[in-house]
Amino acid sequence: MTEPAVVDLAILQAREQRLTMQTVLWTFAASTVYVPSGGDPGEDFRGFQPVYYPGASERVLAVFTDPDLASELDALAPWMVTFTGADLIRRMPAGEGLVVNAGSSVGFELPAAGLAAFRQELETARGLTQS
Repeated sequence: MTEPAVVDLAILQAREQRLTMQTVLWTFAASTVYVPSGGDPGEDFRGFQPVYYPGASERVLAVFTDPDLASELDALAPWMVTFTGADLIRRMPAGEGLVVNAGSSVGFELPAAGLAAFRQELETARGLTQS
């Protein structure tokens, strides 16, 4: 693994109560993230087969801040799709959450309700910049 991503550092800082989860989410949105896929997504994403885990109350999408952290999924999902966190959040279907760095000590789960609230916050902020 390479040097920790800024979002990983933010997660660690939040665990030490030096940053809020809100700051972590904004950092995540501005970061490059990686989503493993079981199929070749192609240019139109028709072959995109992301990996989901059962979450606390709904399924959650597996997303990683470093592709090396997803190596245990290589046999199941050999392709890796790169997004900005904000783009991924905008593309997420309602009713689904996400888990960042599943299996790592540097990660978190965001349930569907939290994801929807943050998606709305992103869209509101985007509207402010377009005024």
